[in-house]
Amino acid sequence: MIPTRGRARSAAAAALTLLLASCSPPTPPPPEFSAARAWTHLTAQVGFGPRYPGDKGSRRQLAWLVDELKFRADTVIQQPFTAPGEGGRPVKLTNVLARFRPGLRDRVLLVAHRDTRRRADGSPEPLDRRYPTPGANVNASGVAVLVEMAQLLKEQPASVGVDILFADGDDFRDEADFAGTRHFLAQMPGYRPRYAVVLQGVGDKLAEFPRDSLSVATAAEATARVWDAAKAARADSVFVQRTAPPMRNAGRVLAAAGIPTVIVADREYGPDNARWHAIADRPEFLSRETLGLVGRVLGTAVFGEQPAAGEN
Repeated sequence: MIPTRGRARSAAAAALTLLLASCSPPTPPPPEFSAARAWTHLTAQVGFGPRYPGDKGSRRQLAWLVDELKFRADTVIQQPFTAPGEGGRPVKLTNVLARFRPGLRDRVLLVAHRDTRRRADGSPEPLDRRYPTPGANVNASGVAVLVEMAQLLKEQPASVGVDILFADGDDFRDEADFAGTRHFLAQMPGYRPRYAVVLQGVGDKLAEFPRDSLSVATAAEATARVWDAAKAARADSVFVQRTAPPMRNAGRVLAAAGIPTVIVADREYGPDNARWHAIADRPEFLSRETLGLVGRVLGTAVFGEQPAAGEN
């Protein structure tokens, strides 16, 4: 049967759509995430000593971070501020923000706390609680992964803008109330990325990352995106499907500000969590393979993002 003119037009339109789709280049895979370099970033931080606000280790880490990011990111911003320290005395803190393709409105935010505890209050032995934590897993591991992510973004720009926040003063004491993340939001009025990913404690040899219930409740689509990326990266035995209670970190502040936030955090660091905020938080209990796995998942998620219409 000879098709009608309308059917012929429809068939031609469908053929053109298929032709354009076939001509569209596929999304390129992310660059290879180097677990070895990420491990070097971790051990470098531990080598600076404790990194609680006001300490020389924090200043050394700050200088190192800025140097590492200046030749990788399009823009590096330091955000100095003060917050109450031990005994209520003000201490100087500094966030570091690395921006990639800052001209794009469509963005993803990646976050890690860069500070450590002045007191190892998670140590089982009371005498150890007088000393600062080495902070290998909490929080050098998240910083290490994100510094290496900056390298990937330098090698191959993502289709969307990416911001990497190294927040200071978020973890140095229980009462800090995530001062660094709050200061970041105050300095970026109206900032609304597609979603944020917060990394905390992502280096344990025996790591397991459940879905955070706050993430599932407030950022279901973004959480599914990251865990789907884990499945694609064959990391679903570590990024497990079970849901865990909300983690106490910057994710709460970001979610409260209306930013869908995915929390990637290990909940059990050592037997009975004995190494979390503890004197035993040392590199010997961590694994470069775990850092590499987290980096591959994050890279799959970020580089898999597609730009909104009109942006490139």
